Amino acid sequence: MNFKIRGATIDDLKGYSDLLQHVYEVAYSDDKLGLTKECFSREIFATKSTQDYLKSHLIDSSSQKTWVAVVDEKIIGTVTCIITSPTKAALTGFYVHPLFQGKGIGKKLYQLALEFSKKRDMFLDIYTHNLKTIDMYKRWGWQLDEAQGNKGYFFRHWDEWPKDLNAKCMYMKLTQI
Repeated sequence: MNFKIRGATIDDLKGYSDLLQHVYEVAYSDDKLGLTKECFSREIFATKSTQDYLKSHLIDSSSQKTWVAVVDEKIIGTVTCIITSPTKAALTGFYVHPLFQGKGIGKKLYQLALEFSKKRDMFLDIYTHNLKTIDMYKRWGWQLDEAQGNKGYFFRHWDEWPKDLNAKCMYMKLTQI
């Protein structure tokens, strides 16, 4: 399969948003938890607050970089690395469309983020019910970061969700030497 990886730009907002909306809907929906597909609908991803958040990831600077994997002009994967201090970096927005998973795209995106982090300790947060991805991170050396939050766990609520809906998340850390 032919794909290319390039730096993202603000012009990628629609394709970036479409990818994230689809992956969130597939990976994070869990009716038992109240996280229905409607919680990750196109309408929610189109709200000003969500679009502003997504736009903020497409800013290219010396402390932040987003890459996209593209097939036939369609964004099928992405990762963002943000340098947050001289010793820390955040990994965020790391997604590959389900139809393209298992083809090495995620590993190449991840490698770019690791290189950009310049050996800083890396941090991320993730929904705890996303067991497949948590297992992947653990295979790559990530661990629960108990120094963050309440022993490494917290609850996330999007303003667009029902008032009492909170999703359990965890902080993870990768110590790089």
